[in-house]
Amino acid sequence: MKILVVNPNTSDIVLEVIMRSANRAASAGTELVGMRSPGGTRNIDSAYGDYMSAPHMIEAVRRRVESEAFDAVVLAGFGNVGISALKEMLDIPAVSISEASMALACLLGHRFSTLTMIEQFIPYQEDIVRLYGFEAKLASVRAININVEEAATDRERTLRDLTVQVKALVAEDRAEVVILACAGLCDYDRELTEASGVPVIDPVVAGVRTAETLVAMGLCQSKIRKFNHPPQPIADYRGDLLANEVV
Repeated sequence: MKILVVNPNTSDIVLEVIMRSANRAASAGTELVGMRSPGGTRNIDSAYGDYMSAPHMIEAVRRRVESEAFDAVVLAGFGNVGISALKEMLDIPAVSISEASMALACLLGHRFSTLTMIEQFIPYQEDIVRLYGFEAKLASVRAININVEEAATDRERTLRDLTVQVKALVAEDRAEVVILACAGLCDYDRELTEASGVPVIDPVVAGVRTAETLVAMGLCQSKIRKFNHPPQPIADYRGDLLANEVV
């Protein structure tokens, strides 16, 4: 099978980290193709960053999927960043790493916590948990106060800060599962699981494995109501806003 893994921000650094986890997760015979958004922000660290990045990413994915055959798309951004629009637009599974991680966490413990980059982003992520319907399973959301690219490149500092916070999530917030709630926090899961004694989920691993499972089962998002195709022609929505961007 062939899966498109999408970084919704514009950072090649973050895409590299995403693909490291994605390739670790992929089964033999799965081909992964990575891409980043051609426009938007380098760090999606706010609602403004989310809404400014999503239109560029959505249109780029639409054009890529129309020109090349894929079996599924994994949206490797821990948030909203246009996942509902992708599910409407595509006739192949569209998997959000945030939603996949939360669903998996519910199988592994009574309550989970998410660990994000900066404190300002905590309310946004609390809202995302509520949007996906997992609020009753949420123990807490904490942050380590680092931006996405720094988390991807300064591994020593990031692992040190993550270890402190994961232990606090378990001891103080009573979390039984921890989700690394940012694509920039990929590939720290094994070290943190060993340090904390609880399952720590790499969201990109969860997203890729979920996409593979859906394809193998012949399943896709339902098209009967919420994720039905947009009623107007796609060209009526996008206009010329992104016409000159190169995917």
